[in-house]
Amino acid sequence: MLRTGRSCPFVSLPEQLTFTADIERSPTDPGGTRHLAATAALLDLLDETGARGTFFILGEVADSAPWLVRDIAARGHEVASHNQSHRALEALGPAALRKEAHRTRATLQDLSGQPVLGFRAPFFSLTERTEWAADTLLEVGHTYSSSVLPGCALLHGHRQAPQRPFAWPGGLLELPAPVARLGPLNLPLLGGMYLRYLAPWDLRFLVPRLEGPLAWTYCHPYDIDTLEPFRRTEGYSLFSSFFLWANRGVTTRRLRAMLTGRRSVPLGERLEEGWHAAGAGSDLPPVSGQEMDASPGLFERAPEV
Repeated sequence: MLRTGRSCPFVSLPEQLTFTADIERSPTDPGGTRHLAATAALLDLLDETGARGTFFILGEVADSAPWLVRDIAARGHEVASHNQSHRALEALGPAALRKEAHRTRATLQDLSGQPVLGFRAPFFSLTERTEWAADTLLEVGHTYSSSVLPGCALLHGHRQAPQRPFAWPGGLLELPAPVARLGPLNLPLLGGMYLRYLAPWDLRFLVPRLEGPLAWTYCHPYDIDTLEPFRRTEGYSLFSSFFLWANRGVTTRRLRAMLTGRRSVPLGERLEEGWHAAGAGSDLPPVSGQEMDASPGLFERAPEV
C-alpha cells in the first residue's frame, strides 16, 4: 500500500518510480573503498522494498571491484555506464569520451552478462556545450542517456532541453532528470544533495510540481554513508566540502519512503514508455553514424515535445 499520511512528503509521487544510483567513490575519500559497503547497503534497501533499479557504474569502480558489478546484476538490477572516469563531458571532448565510453561499456557487459544500454554523464554534464556527446554515445552502442538536468541548476544544466523524454537528432533517447522549479532553478529534488537538504515542507510543496512523465530518483553511495569522517575535499572550499559531507542521515529513510509501496523497475525496461513520451511510440529510430553539429543550443528554437 502507498503511504498516504499527510506527514509523508512523497505521497503525490506516481506509483511507478525508478530507483537509480551513480556508483562512484566518495569525493571526500577518492582513494578509499567506502563506496563498496555503501553500495551493498543500497542493494539491501532495494531488496527490503522489493525494488529493482538501474546502477550507473563508473568504469574505475568496475575495474577495481568486478564482483560488485556481478552482484548488482545477480540481484536483478540493470547495469549501466557512468563512464570510465568521473569527469564532466566538457573536460573530455569527443575523442576521449568515445574511448572511455567504449571501454566502460565493454567492461560492464563482460562482467554483468547484460547489454549495457544506458549512460549517465558525470555531474549531469550533457549541456548546451556538450550536445556532441549524444552521437558519440550512439557510436559506442548506447540506446539511451540519462544525463540532462533540464533548466538552470546549481552545477550543470541544459536550459533549452525539454523536461520530458526526447530523442536527440541522431536517435539517442534522453531521459532527463525529473525537476521542480524553485525560483530560477530547476531542482532534481528526488536525489543527491537536493534530497538530503530540502526540508520536508519544501518537498511536500515541490513534489506535486515535478515535470516530466517518467519519474526516477537517484543517489550516490556516499549519500547514505553516515559514518564517513569529515575531510576537506581536494579542489573544494571548506564550506563546499562540508556541504558534500553533511546531512546524510536522512537519505536512507527518504529513499525507503519513496520506494515502499511503489513499483520500481530499471530504466532499461521503461524505454517504450520513454519513446512514447518522446512522441516516437515504441518504434526505435535508426541510429546515425554521422557527427552531430557540435554548436551549442540545438534546442534554442525547438519546441518542447
